[in-house]
Amino acid sequence: MRLRALFSRLALTTAASGLAVTGLSLPAQAAEEVEVPYIGIFSPETVTVINGQSKTVKFDLYNLSDVSAKNVVLTFGSAAKPISADLGFTAPTGCDATTCTIGDLAPGQRRSIKFTIKPAAAAGAADPAKSIALSTTVGELPSDETSITVVRTDKGGIDLEVEDVADLKLAQGESADVPVLVRNTGNKDVAALGLVVMAPYGVTPLLNYRNCEQDAEIGGFICVFNEPLAGGGAFTLPDNMPLRVKVPSDAAGPFEYPVYIAAIGLTDKYVFDFTKRTAGAAGKELSLEAVSSVSAEEPEVAEDLNEDDNFTIFSVTVPKSTAETAAVGGSFTGEIGEERTAEVGLRNLGPSGTVPPSIASLQYAHIKLPTGIELMKIDERCLPGTSLTEIDESVTDLAQVTDLVCLVVESVPNKGRYMFSLSAEILDVAEHKAGSVSINGGVQDKKKDNNKAALTVKLTSGGTGGGLPITGAPAGLIAGSGAALLAAGFIAFRAARRRRIITVAE
Repeated sequence: MRLRALFSRLALTTAASGLAVTGLSLPAQAAEEVEVPYIGIFSPETVTVINGQSKTVKFDLYNLSDVSAKNVVLTFGSAAKPISADLGFTAPTGCDATTCTIGDLAPGQRRSIKFTIKPAAAAGAADPAKSIALSTTVGELPSDETSITVVRTDKGGIDLEVEDVADLKLAQGESADVPVLVRNTGNKDVAALGLVVMAPYGVTPLLNYRNCEQDAEIGGFICVFNEPLAGGGAFTLPDNMPLRVKVPSDAAGPFEYPVYIAAIGLTDKYVFDFTKRTAGAAGKELSLEAVSSVSAEEPEVAEDLNEDDNFTIFSVTVPKSTAETAAVGGSFTGEIGEERTAEVGLRNLGPSGTVPPSIASLQYAHIKLPTGIELMKIDERCLPGTSLTEIDESVTDLAQVTDLVCLVVESVPNKGRYMFSLSAEILDVAEHKAGSVSINGGVQDKKKDNNKAALTVKLTSGGTGGGLPITGAPAGLIAGSGAALLAAGFIAFRAARRRRIITVAE
């Protein structure tokens, strides 16, 4: 795995939970409006296992809805696709041979699952790859299904794994040590090890060591250890030089801030370039403390058999803070027939930032357009509709749009603004009735009397009006691409899952 690809992958891991959730059929339920809990399975597509050697496979279940999921059950294999006996499958602790009773999952809750496989015999040349089917049900109703392809090898190689880290609960301003354990479950050594730490939404990793540097583009840290990790061996960080995470004093809450820890085998060239870049850096040198060691032939290239278990995710839960948000109105100012731009949105009056977007909480603005205009261009963070659950996917002509839902796809800092640009032609009509900008401020917003502002048309005589044409993607959308994907996926999910069911009485 290339280091840059790893950074990008970790940055979008959170976003994945909001993307692959539409288009899945759900059984109809008799109700006027039904929010169906959905338990998504996020697992590796393939797992490579060395014949005769045990391999632990990790994956996650997510409740990708804003309602609780009751009586969740996870099933391995099926009558049509039983698990092949020669894979040496062992179900997770507390489960029977093919079924795990998960229980209830709160909105947005994640549950990590592990099982093991151990093919006993060597795979023949013509032996095809085999798969393990996974499926979830909620209250006996089907939810999600996928499969993991098991690839067997006699050749072996490096296989780094990062041990799971328990979730933390920290108040604003608090910090805590994080245990880190890296294993090489393969049968070959890795020549040098890189430890990657990312906290994309606001928790601060404290890694003030001279062999750690921050990636300026992505924001993650990498610490380089120029020493081998033998096949079958494990490393941890010393007690006197831990990884520590801190919650800023003005951190927004309630929110579960994700933190990612990954291990990657490094080539000699990367270690050489890193050492050259960091020569003369201040601070102590972070070291690794061996837990166990088994000698093995050292490889020339640090290729990993299973990249999906090279990282782990844990969350730092931060309690509720206050972020008073107020709507910011605007106007299309100009003459009849001119195309003008209005900028509207919200401002955060503080004292903390707003929580980042998540499945459980997504801030948005409902924009009702004034009459007497024809919409020409919309901000890429906006969709036709009146709320997150009322997205109008049938609209193909902007001239038909009267209402927009605009997504706040990143945290808004204290005293900051978050704006959307709309471009419209001013029409020649008898009256230009004012529209409005209504903000959904979320749980942090205590005052609601400033959550609505006017969006008007102001006619000028001979003036040119204000505003700039919209060109390209908004900077905020680019900067928060992972959050933007999550927000877009969330809306698509809600539009697909929340539906009106008509019951016909016989």
